[in-house]
Amino acid sequence: MGLILHGTREQMARQGLTNVTFNDYDGAIGFVNIKNLHWKFVYLHALTSHIFVVDPLEGTNEVEDSRKAGHRFGQYFKMRRNRLGKEDWVNIKWKPGKITHTFQKDSTSCGVFVMQMAKMTVMEFPKMPQCFHIDTSKEGLKNERKVMAEEILMASVSKDDFCAFCGNKDRPKPAGDDVWIQCGTCTRWFHTHCLGMTAAQIPNKNTPWDCVLCNSPSKRGCR
Repeated sequence: MGLILHGTREQMARQGLTNVTFNDYDGAIGFVNIKNLHWKFVYLHALTSHIFVVDPLEGTNEVEDSRKAGHRFGQYFKMRRNRLGKEDWVNIKWKPGKITHTFQKDSTSCGVFVMQMAKMTVMEFPKMPQCFHIDTSKEGLKNERKVMAEEILMASVSKDDFCAFCGNKDRPKPAGDDVWIQCGTCTRWFHTHCLGMTAAQIPNKNTPWDCVLCNSPSKRGCR
């Protein structure tokens, strides 16, 4: 995304995505990092030919950023046609759009903002979101980070074949014999060593045990 919007023509040309047929999709979302310091959210709504560049920081001209992004993506899809013979999305005339949203009040939460914007966009699709409302309080952002971390971890590992903590079947040697424990709620398996469990802390097979994700206050409140 960053190279398409801000890279050289040579860099853009290397992002051909030869195995992607954009006509199979009604939209695309992504993120762009500005000078390795700040994240912005990018949304292409092909159904209405709108493009949005949404900046968590206040003070930027998002409509102008979106207009420039539409021009760059127009060049990109023409490049794919010329180099690869790809006709998908090449005739779309991108129109700049603007989505009302709250702004970050600190210098570190842009990543939380853009990920929440992406989540809200997916939940609204195929409609375009009218507003991104994100709790900007310190406690609200802390909670969003925690919920996001839990959701990513819960969705990212196999339940049966790998340790849900380290991601491996076997721990690196010379770790000794692996002792596994299964969460009674999500059924994921863990190395007890990865959890920092001593032999005395490992419950017997008849004692229910929940992992830290399932035992978190947010999960307990939903049961």
